[in-house]
Amino acid sequence: MNTMSLCTGALLGLSMVGCAVQDKLDTSRLTRFDEYHANLEANGARYTLDAYIIPFYQPFFITVERDDGKPMELAEAAAVAQPYIVPRGCTQPAVRRPDLDRSNAAKTQWIVGIEC
Repeated sequence: MNTMSLCTGALLGLSMVGCAVQDKLDTSRLTRFDEYHANLEANGARYTLDAYIIPFYQPFFITVERDDGKPMELAEAAAVAQPYIVPRGCTQPAVRRPDLDRSNAAKTQWIVGIEC
């Protein structure tokens, strides 16, 4: 019985750690453009944005996070991300890539896909 309780407690602890990890978006397989880091204000809120790519792959992966830590919908993140990246990295018209969009569990961070 004690062994069962110990195993159950260990599994519960590990699952809680797993949930905590999902609170932050994984950008480890992406290459960040340091010079594209930005803090900007839009629609009365402040945002932190970064641009990432996969080398030799066209789309930008734009991370968007509200500085106040409040959750946001994809539409809000995309409305901030597209005008941010167009003057920095687009030589052709920008096209949204919704197939690349992701968020953390709390929806406080988004990756918005944009190809241009």
